[in-house]
Amino acid sequence: MITKSIENVEVSLTTEEDKLTLEAYDNTKLVAVNTCPTWGIVRYHHHKTLSGGGRSMALEAGSVSHEVYAAVRLWQMRNTQGRPDLADVHGTRLFGDTRHSKMLSSITKGSDERQQSLSYCLAALETSDFYDDPGDRRRTFSNIEEALIAYIDRWDWNRAPVWIGDDNESVGIEIPIDVTFTYTFTDGSTKKIRFSGKIDGVHEKDGEVILQENKTGARLDEAWRTSFEMATQVTGYCIAASVIIGRPINKAEILGMAIPLPRNFDMGGIVRENVRRESHHFERWFNWLLWTVDLLETYKDDLNNAPMFTHSCNRYFRPCSMIPYCYADDEDREQILTEMVVDEWSPLHDEGTT
Repeated sequence: MITKSIENVEVSLTTEEDKLTLEAYDNTKLVAVNTCPTWGIVRYHHHKTLSGGGRSMALEAGSVSHEVYAAVRLWQMRNTQGRPDLADVHGTRLFGDTRHSKMLSSITKGSDERQQSLSYCLAALETSDFYDDPGDRRRTFSNIEEALIAYIDRWDWNRAPVWIGDDNESVGIEIPIDVTFTYTFTDGSTKKIRFSGKIDGVHEKDGEVILQENKTGARLDEAWRTSFEMATQVTGYCIAASVIIGRPINKAEILGMAIPLPRNFDMGGIVRENVRRESHHFERWFNWLLWTVDLLETYKDDLNNAPMFTHSCNRYFRPCSMIPYCYADDEDREQILTEMVVDEWSPLHDEGTT
């Protein structure tokens, strides 16, 4: 494990050369390794899973909701900011030409602005490949649609315009992250770490650029809200977005949507949480990133000796799917690993394919 003292950290866009040699680490992978090194390395480095048969409805509901969140930002740019040209370009980038054409054709001419916004944005849901699962009565198409209507109705189209870059081409909607952190240590040695991800939204507000991250969940309570005060995703994305956009970003808004909506809407159906990051938060994040990557690199090819954080064997009121693998002896673990299902994860794999 690295015990060197950090002298300096430089952040830059990842070069084509570095893409050939550096593995990309995203927040999901990094947090998984922190949750349990064995589970995180098997699932997100080797891309293996024991739960290959069933659907992950929470992930599917969140994914399709994010498509509509992107449509909301596209509509804001098209209708409020008066940039249909950019909305068309990025609508095609995100949804493909055929699907985005269907979204545009869903708009009824002569209808009021609310109806037009709902028609366009909900068409992203209607043209998606999401379908109900009989075993999940909460994350249904109708519940997701109801929550999204509430989300759209509460969106302030004038409050914070979508960021548009000086090149008049880049916009703050589903921005891919691919940056490299170059660590220089006090002994003169260096280490590069490539960080990837995708930013939901970047907006302008009161003369500043702010980050927006959308989240879906079953219960958006005080514990959920407070967690973003320290969330590594927010910190890392602020750093990366600052490099990509070329302006400092230390403020973020977390936009939460409950699926299904609670009966008492005031109890957290659609919530907005404002957080900010100071210099000491960024410094701590640099240490966290270095420590986590070093942990992963130490054990990625030595799984039998990777630490098991057994306090996480029970998460979110269900047992970890990796328990049979972890419980087995070394010889059986090798066999189980070969029989696992390959399910590769990358936050950038769906770019341009939705």
